[in-house]
Amino acid sequence: MAEPRVKTELAADLARARARLAGNFDALRRDVDVPALLKHSFRQNKAAFIGGATLFGLVLSKLPARKKKVYVDRKAGEGVREIEKAGLWLIVLQFLFKTLRPMLTSLVTKQLSDFLKSRARKGG
Repeated sequence: MAEPRVKTELAADLARARARLAGNFDALRRDVDVPALLKHSFRQNKAAFIGGATLFGLVLSKLPARKKKVYVDRKAGEGVREIEKAGLWLIVLQFLFKTLRPMLTSLVTKQLSDFLKSRARKGG
């Protein structure tokens, strides 16, 4: 007879523990919601945020610009000339391909159609 009462008490304890856990989880979710906390903080302290952003921008604008150092390797001149020659050849080949493309297309089309016709005669 004591068992049903113990089960009821355990069920009630479990329900209370679940309710506490849900409440703790909601509180944790509110504490971790950084965008909401920032919005609330900004609403409460607008002047401080705007003043801080202005000061930060002023400090950034007064920092000197980074000067990039460029090192020139004197031995690299030969490599540059070779690349220039390769680039010129590439331009010439590209021009030739664009010029001869219609002829190449018709030649490949004719060869392919002849090949397919001969295959059809042999297979049929």
